[in-house]
Amino acid sequence: MALSELLSKAFGIDGENHELCLAQYKVVSAQAPLFYLIMISAMFAVAYVSFSTAPAFLTIVMPLYLLTGFLAAYYGYVIPRSITLQAYRKAIVRSLHTSVLVTMVFGISYSYWIISILGFGEQKLHYLVLAITGLATLGAAICLMHLRAAALSMAVFTLGPLTVYLWMTGEPGYVIISAISALVSFVFVFVATRYSRDFSEIIMRRIEVEAKRHEAELLSQSNRALAELDTLTGLANRRAFMSHLNSQVNDAKARKIQGLAVGILDLDGFKQINDIYGHSAGDHLLQAVGKRLSEMLPPRVFLARLGGDEFGLIASEYDSNEQLIKIGEEICQVMRIPFDMDKFSAHLGGSVGFAKWNEEIENAERFFEMADYALYHAKDNKRGGVTIFNQSHADTIREVSGVSRRLQDASFEDEMSLVYQPIVSSLNGKTIGFEALARWVNPVLGVVSPDVFIRSAERAGTINALTAVLLEKALDEFKSWPQDLFLSFNLSMQDIASSEAMLRLISIVQKSGFDPARLTFEVTESSMMRDYERAMDSLNLLKNMGCKIALDDFGTGYSSLAYVRQMPLDKLKLDRKFIADIETDRNARAIVHAMIEMCKHLQVECIVEGVENVGQFETLNAMGCKIIQGYYFSKPLKGADALSYLSEQKSPDEFEQSPMTSYVGGFLIGQ
Repeated sequence: MALSELLSKAFGIDGENHELCLAQYKVVSAQAPLFYLIMISAMFAVAYVSFSTAPAFLTIVMPLYLLTGFLAAYYGYVIPRSITLQAYRKAIVRSLHTSVLVTMVFGISYSYWIISILGFGEQKLHYLVLAITGLATLGAAICLMHLRAAALSMAVFTLGPLTVYLWMTGEPGYVIISAISALVSFVFVFVATRYSRDFSEIIMRRIEVEAKRHEAELLSQSNRALAELDTLTGLANRRAFMSHLNSQVNDAKARKIQGLAVGILDLDGFKQINDIYGHSAGDHLLQAVGKRLSEMLPPRVFLARLGGDEFGLIASEYDSNEQLIKIGEEICQVMRIPFDMDKFSAHLGGSVGFAKWNEEIENAERFFEMADYALYHAKDNKRGGVTIFNQSHADTIREVSGVSRRLQDASFEDEMSLVYQPIVSSLNGKTIGFEALARWVNPVLGVVSPDVFIRSAERAGTINALTAVLLEKALDEFKSWPQDLFLSFNLSMQDIASSEAMLRLISIVQKSGFDPARLTFEVTESSMMRDYERAMDSLNLLKNMGCKIALDDFGTGYSSLAYVRQMPLDKLKLDRKFIADIETDRNARAIVHAMIEMCKHLQVECIVEGVENVGQFETLNAMGCKIIQGYYFSKPLKGADALSYLSEQKSPDEFEQSPMTSYVGGFLIGQ
């Protein structure tokens, strides 16, 4: 290794390693006052003991000169903090270089001064000067240990010339001091080198740990961001939504914000597009929906994708129902604008449920549930519109909540019963089957509406057990009835979505000895669409057992004709809503007639529900409707009453046919 490289390695500064330079600067800066205190004290001590023997130039001028140099060096060493980071780094490196240079110059000057003083006075005074100088130099060098180059400069350039001088005098005492000084200097250089290397390794290890910690923190922040981000749409996800809602609720409780409202948007018609064009097309459509919503909503509305085709809204400064209805209607209107995708045009709709904050709301979860109920109500009664949670909804929830608690403790065997509504042939008035309908009389609540307790059982997760008990009761009672009658039995969404529940129902039918061909299971459009593939598997299981399948409330859900064609259906039941105005509304008649004709072409039986008067019956009869159910014939009856109804029913020959009519172009024409 060349001498220049050796000197550079020994006395150089690694200016590229900014973190190490900063650490060295901080330590040396903290210990610099001690360094100057030691050297100035030693300098004045030497001047004091030599004052009477050495000339004034050495005892007064030289100390003042060295002191001025000390102060100037210390002042230049301090770096102002008001500069830029890049300039600060350069200043640190410059200060470290200055430190090394100052120790070199000071060491040479100091050693020259001591050698000059040794030319005056007695030898014992010289020993005192040498002792003071040696101890001060080692103490000062120790203060500079973290900056190896400066420490070595202090030891080498102060003790080095002095050691050589003492050796060259040949005086035995000085030679011994010279040898000891050389040995101590060598040991110090060795220790300082190892210490400096260890210090550098510690700093580099700390830098590595800090870098890894920073990397881990960035990764953690990224993970937190991803955990609260819907990766498909780029919107906030359900977790972020609930976190933000909880924060807003706390602010509302502290009265920091006013007019807080939470809303839920559910897309209408998305599932059909997703199933027809594939999940990839559905994903692109959701991205387009998210972008459109982001562009149209004001900044004070927080938007998130809750999952599937549901989006959440948190709005502030919406004090009135009119404001919420307006923003909700704008959202629904925007959703009705067709989405131009790559290979198709998507036509969607949207239903929105809102809940407004009030001080009686316990927490964010309860607040969200209110909006969810409003959405549920909108989809059932106001599809494509906006519903705001109100006191009536709160009363219903309270009622359902009380029912849910009673359901948990209810004995289904003892409290649940069945009534049967006749299903009649319009051709001869003969009853051809009965629909079994559940009834509940609770010792505390009394008679509970089926709509209430079935919905409660679905939410409480007890509907499967309830369905099983009711099916056993129905089959046990109905199997002794006339063999030419069929039994129609309703299944819930959770029944057909559970493989375990379906296997249990199949086992009940098989053990009952009831002829499966006489059993019709009714399912609704909405229950089919919640999990179409699982529902299809369940229907096929029932169909393979020999049972019939009926699609209930047809026309009120959101299944397309393509789905109807794919289902293993034997019957379609038209909802009563289509029948209410059939006598006076030409459009209603046209729709019902079209549905009846569709059933003929699909080769499935058409059953019309909700027939309540002779006018409706005659209109349907004229359209060719063959099977009717409703209060026109009978309300739901208990088992014994249903058998009495059958025995008192007129024979086909006695049945009074309505006047012969025909249906042409939406008009009834008598013949």
